[in-house]
Amino acid sequence: MFLIRYLTILTMVVVFGSCNKKETIINKETILKKSIQFHDPKNEWETSHFKVHIQEPRIRNPYRYSIVELNNASDFFELQRNRNKHVSIHRINKKSSITFLDGKIITDSVLVKKYRLEPTRNKRYHQFYKTLLGLPMSLPSEIKQIDSVKEILFNSTKSYKLSIELHKELFSKHWILYVAKENFKILGLEMIFPNNPEKGERLIFEGKYMINSINIPRIRHWRELNSNYSGSDILIK
Repeated sequence: MFLIRYLTILTMVVVFGSCNKKETIINKETILKKSIQFHDPKNEWETSHFKVHIQEPRIRNPYRYSIVELNNASDFFELQRNRNKHVSIHRINKKSSITFLDGKIITDSVLVKKYRLEPTRNKRYHQFYKTLLGLPMSLPSEIKQIDSVKEILFNSTKSYKLSIELHKELFSKHWILYVAKENFKILGLEMIFPNNPEKGERLIFEGKYMINSINIPRIRHWRELNSNYSGSDILIK
């Protein structure tokens, strides 16, 4: 009788442990997918074409303003940004990468450096805007692996914490994405450096901005990991 009861308890422990292990695997594989479904219910991101105006105040540059055009189907990208009294244009298409200042191609090395007109920067600008504007839909092509998933509170909201490693760094290769447990809405993002815990950036997402049926955060607040405010990105139209 004792042996039967012992085997029954042992079986329950094994089954319970297996269920927990299975649940962890499911969460790790599906949380990002569910978040993508929440933000892009009609799966439009990969073929979307849009232009947005973004106020981007920074501590050292409170009047930064950008206009971004993205055509994800053709991989076309254009960034217009104010540079003091000038406007720079950074453009990428399948055939070329080119930069203008006030509508002209600049070859003066002093001006190129001062206004960051090197065409080699354009690919980086493209990655930055496509990835951050497209969160979380842009992540599958950027992610090397999801290292772990935990349940935590993020600003008092029950959330999933996804530790992610990217193929190529964007500020860092190591990101932590925070997703609301209730509806899988993205709440925040940390770009961290495991070998330097004091280095990194924290983004807090607010509001809603619609691109057709795609729902993305309207505001990204940038903070250092010590919570010092460094700037914001605000979609205005």
